[in-house]
Amino acid sequence: MKTRQFPKFLAIIPARSGSKGIKHKNIKPFCGRPLIYYAIKEALKCKKLGRVIVSTDSPQYGKIAKSFGAEVPFLRPRHLAGDKSPMVDTVTHLLKRLKEEENYEPDYLVLLQTTSPLRTYKDIEKCIDLALSRKYDGVVSLCPTEQLLYTIENGFLKLLHKKDWLSSTNRQSLPATYKLNGAAVYIIKTSTFLRNKSFLKGKIAPYIMGKWRSVDLDNEEDFALAELIYRSKNKMLRGQTGLA
Repeated sequence: MKTRQFPKFLAIIPARSGSKGIKHKNIKPFCGRPLIYYAIKEALKCKKLGRVIVSTDSPQYGKIAKSFGAEVPFLRPRHLAGDKSPMVDTVTHLLKRLKEEENYEPDYLVLLQTTSPLRTYKDIEKCIDLALSRKYDGVVSLCPTEQLLYTIENGFLKLLHKKDWLSSTNRQSLPATYKLNGAAVYIIKTSTFLRNKSFLKGKIAPYIMGKWRSVDLDNEEDFALAELIYRSKNKMLRGQTGLA
């Protein structure tokens, strides 16, 4: 009897050098190590990932990524490394190069942003298991958010949800709501990604992470908060067994 082969999962860690909000954000020190280290470390601990590749336009970033054990088979073209360059184009280019130069085609893509340092290899493994548990095209990580969200329009508050929610005086009676948590984990079938040019189109399963582990590093305040949580996370996990 022929043994069924485990699908090929490719982890992609984007790390362009031209961050505007925080200069060299992807290699900025975080709890004593370059930020990119944490995504690479957790990806390499996940034995279900076949390869861990960093996509960067910077030789310096590439050297750092390799020193931590990631692959950097080639540098990303500069035109795909701008602050407005679509991630879809970057991933498509990477897949094309891997096919042409190595004849390598993964079954699934696993996108891991460096800006989610509180994600662990267990999150990645659980997302992979979820992707394979049913006929899902992919998985995306989320975190809880407030049920009633507002925007500001012409100087006035505007409810983003259905107005009938306002009739409820009990928040617990409202349905739970979630938001993307900075792309801590995105998984998608390669065929689905290439067809739809998206990580979010298709039959996508949710993977819920706790709000405290969903800090997305966009500014210095986020860095300070995430470092505080990272240093305390083992204590928090011991005290909150079972919390994602």
